[in-house]
Amino acid sequence: MKLQIILAYLLFSITSIPVIYGQNACENIITITVEKLPQLLKNNDYQEIDNKLNTIEATCGLSEFTLRTRIIYQIISRENSKENRQKYLRNRFDRILIIRWDDSYLSDHQEIFLAHKKNYEYIPMRHPVDSLLKIKASSILNSPSYNDIDIEEKALLYLFKDDIEMYTSITEAQYNEKKKVQMRSKEAENKYKSTFGLHTGVFMPLGENDFFGKSVTGGVSYMGPFSNDFVLDLHYKFRVHPKSRVFDFRYKDNIREVDAITSHVISIGGGYKLLDKNKFIILPKVNLGLGFIWTGLSEKEYGEDDEGNETETLRLRNVNTLHSTIGITFMRHVYDNLYFGFESNLHLIPYQWDSHLQSPIPSKYASLEFFVRF
Repeated sequence: MKLQIILAYLLFSITSIPVIYGQNACENIITITVEKLPQLLKNNDYQEIDNKLNTIEATCGLSEFTLRTRIIYQIISRENSKENRQKYLRNRFDRILIIRWDDSYLSDHQEIFLAHKKNYEYIPMRHPVDSLLKIKASSILNSPSYNDIDIEEKALLYLFKDDIEMYTSITEAQYNEKKKVQMRSKEAENKYKSTFGLHTGVFMPLGENDFFGKSVTGGVSYMGPFSNDFVLDLHYKFRVHPKSRVFDFRYKDNIREVDAITSHVISIGGGYKLLDKNKFIILPKVNLGLGFIWTGLSEKEYGEDDEGNETETLRLRNVNTLHSTIGITFMRHVYDNLYFGFESNLHLIPYQWDSHLQSPIPSKYASLEFFVRF
């Protein structure tokens, strides 16, 4: 039993050695290296500094401190720092450095470091290397010869000199501007897409009309891309006539009184984009289509096909007419391909175009519709 306990203890010790050794090796390398760096930083001996940073990274991997030092010297040397900046931000090293700066002002910063050395990359807070890198970052920002550096480089230099407020201000402004550019790009991209619309509103006669009063109208529509100045418009609209007066209609050589319940139109047209600014679009348009008043009447027609067989065809007998529209549309872009708006239209519907209609239904109307496009 005692032998088993000894063997288990030895096995645990052996398996623990690589982990402990790895941690100790990294801490030892950093401790030895950073003690040599202050003099190298004062002398700006970047070749030797680079060698020391390579030694740290070979043992401990990429770190906030090594990248911070490399970026500063790349900016000083006018080298392209983009790759290292991307690595720095991708690894969220800026968050790590902000915590380091904040904790360094605490009275018990030494105790905090000793309890969590790995979190601070084994470099004590308020170490001379931090102070020297702060001075170098500040000197670059104050030097007129570096006024043309990249805005991201400038933001990181403020972070490296412990001006967190300025760093946050610049990065937030960059983020907001990037979002605005993305939104403008997305809006421009969406304007190359066609849209479908759902409509509802009111349809009313102009002047005296003994047959039709105010009616509820609705429908669906298709519009071409708003990236074009001229926009295609196709629509189907219907109207409900709850209080219409009966009219006379010739059906099978007889005159019948018909109660119009609904009217319909299928139309094609186009509009010209008069205004497209700040999410608002103004679009005058004209349409021409075929309309009809639903009568509910039908008639069977009999005939013969090419082989002499008798055929039977059901024909709907409605009041058929032209339907022309001129109007103006106002809409606002909301999000992606979504628009809200309204349109005002004038309609000319010459019902007398259908010879079966026997009552003088007026032809002038107006409508106001609200719609959503997507």
